Amino acid sequence: MRFEITVPDPSRLRAEKAAFATIPAGTELHRIHPARFGAAAFNDTDRGNARFSPIRNARGAIIPTIYAAESFDCAAAEIILRSPDVPATDPATGRPPLTIVFPSDYAGHAHSTLATAAELTLADLTVAGQRALGVEHNALIAGPTASYPAVRAWAEAIHAALPRAQGLFYHSHQLGPAFALVLFGDRAAGALAPGQSRSVASPGCHRGIVDLADRLGIEYIEL
Repeated sequence: MRFEITVPDPSRLRAEKAAFATIPAGTELHRIHPARFGAAAFNDTDRGNARFSPIRNARGAIIPTIYAAESFDCAAAEIILRSPDVPATDPATGRPPLTIVFPSDYAGHAHSTLATAAELTLADLTVAGQRALGVEHNALIAGPTASYPAVRAWAEAIHAALPRAQGLFYHSHQLGPAFALVLFGDRAAGALAPGQSRSVASPGCHRGIVDLADRLGIEYIEL
């Protein structure tokens, strides 16, 4: 059975009901990202197909974005150990088979720590925050990849309607209630100070992902 969630049209946005989350200065954040980009580098290109990027402003220009999470586990769950779009069922058991993720697919990624250099104000996209804006069922966070274009339209509408929002705050669908966030580079440039980085393939990082995968019922292994 295909997993589907309906994302409403962003014309339903109730900007006047928006809630905001505050991230204090000095907060440590974690990223899993392609190692060719710096730890605090915003993506200012139109490449990729992520939930909240690429997005554009009213003039059609790319809004640079950067993703981060409150912990290594949350960042790894959001980027590497994601839920499959189509939860297949094993006909022999009637249960979903184990999800398998190949480490080689992320050999070019890094884990980096960051610190917020200033307080950040983010649009609240928790379940309650989405309901206030006009979205039910956590649709902006829980939907499959097919929903990403519709979700990006919401991100663009939120950016346009909420000029004080420096990004988006949400609970990880993979590892909630841990939080993740995406920042808008036109409003949060210079807000992140890079810390340490290590390869996802390094022994300590790899071990951490294997341990997390085991807790999530996922096989992180080459076949």
